[in-house]
Amino acid sequence: MAYTEQRTDSAGRTGYVGRFRVDGRLRSTRRFTVKREALAEARRQEEAGKHAEWVDPAAGRVTVAEWFTIWQESRVDRAPRTLEAERERFRSLVAPAFGDRPLRQVTHEDVARWAATMTSPTTGETASPARRRDAARLLVALLDAAVDARRLRTNPARTPSGKVPALPRAPKTKPHRYLSHEQLRRVADAARTPQTRTLVLLTALTGLRWGEVSALTVADVDPLRRRVHVTKAYTRLDDGTLLLGDTKTHARREVPLPATLVEAVAAQAAGRAPTDLLFTGTRGGPLRRESFDRSAFRPAVLAAGRAVRTLREALDLPVSGLYDDGVAAVVRRAQSDGGLEPTGVCDPATWTLVGAADRARRDGRTAATTRGEKVSRTRLLTALSSTTLGPGAEDFDTLTLHDLRHTAASLAISGGATVKAVQRMLGHESPVLTLSTYAGLFEDDLDALGDTMSAAFQATAVVPGAHAGAATPNVTSIGTARAWAVG
Repeated sequence: MAYTEQRTDSAGRTGYVGRFRVDGRLRSTRRFTVKREALAEARRQEEAGKHAEWVDPAAGRVTVAEWFTIWQESRVDRAPRTLEAERERFRSLVAPAFGDRPLRQVTHEDVARWAATMTSPTTGETASPARRRDAARLLVALLDAAVDARRLRTNPARTPSGKVPALPRAPKTKPHRYLSHEQLRRVADAARTPQTRTLVLLTALTGLRWGEVSALTVADVDPLRRRVHVTKAYTRLDDGTLLLGDTKTHARREVPLPATLVEAVAAQAAGRAPTDLLFTGTRGGPLRRESFDRSAFRPAVLAAGRAVRTLREALDLPVSGLYDDGVAAVVRRAQSDGGLEPTGVCDPATWTLVGAADRARRDGRTAATTRGEKVSRTRLLTALSSTTLGPGAEDFDTLTLHDLRHTAASLAISGGATVKAVQRMLGHESPVLTLSTYAGLFEDDLDALGDTMSAAFQATAVVPGAHAGAATPNVTSIGTARAWAVG
């Protein structure tokens, strides 16, 4: 039961402190000059203890920076890259405003003002919305943890209802890039090495993240069951260190290995031990994303993405990114002149004719062509010499390695895969994440679903006067069916 005690300080002034018990320990309030105020505070504290709401005032005296260190030590199960990103955000954006401030002195107004005006440490200008949002979410999580640890009674970054009004608006993400099957094949064919071709196709047809595909070992691929076991991933820290650990969601999964890739993957694994990496760098170590992107992936994408334009330039046609009937006609004429079957499709043999004609045309021009331009043109035509272009092919803008993962989702959804199947393939934590990420693709499928449902319903219409139960495949609408019935 709460009570008070009279206390005299060093200056001889008399006051009162409230005494109460929480968690079996006798505790004291701060000093009051009025006895009833001390008793009221003691009773409030004791009541809070009975409802597990009591907070030790001394626990809130630690600074935000000290609490961040304690908090991170309890998160050892998190991915190293996650912890590193948190430390960077705290050091550059949170610490300058709140690092030296005790937890209990952080106010809602301070958090709101800081979230709206925080500046970048490098430029001194207001940080980007994405950076401000990430930093604000970090501070909210940090203060939530302080509440859970009973260092704060409430989170000053939240309203009484639990909302975070100071959180900056989520930035608009750039639109996803998707390749069609034909464009994907074009990129793969433009690759300079078998490893690059296999890696590009495996990523774009399974949706593996870069850290996952670069960590695959020979034993992770089962060609008989046509399965790829995703059990680990590489994480790159800011200092360039590669760490081998769990996948992003800390979960293992199996993804289907397309039959068209079985032979290519088997050739990639030939001569390697089960524990060896499936894809390696030039020195046999892990394949690094930056190096692969610069030396292998980007050149293939740039060549494949402007293949139609290059073909039209080589044939001395108006510049465009579409393989139309005019291009097909000129290709057929070139094939006939070169002794090839006039198919209108620019295959590797046709590219050889196109390259020879392009060189002859450039040599015959009066304007001088620099050596650098000749080398660049030759490399581009060499990269395209293994590709095949047909009528309807279109050029495409450049894309990133992660866009291959988006491509896998797009191709799977267009192929009729369910949300659950796409979720399992991509390793998303829930179907909700899959839907929110690729909602636009599933909306396209709604049109196809509507057509399917309509066709199935219309197929049940009966021809008037025909044998009972006979369907009318040519009826295209309910209105038409009614017209038949009236007639």
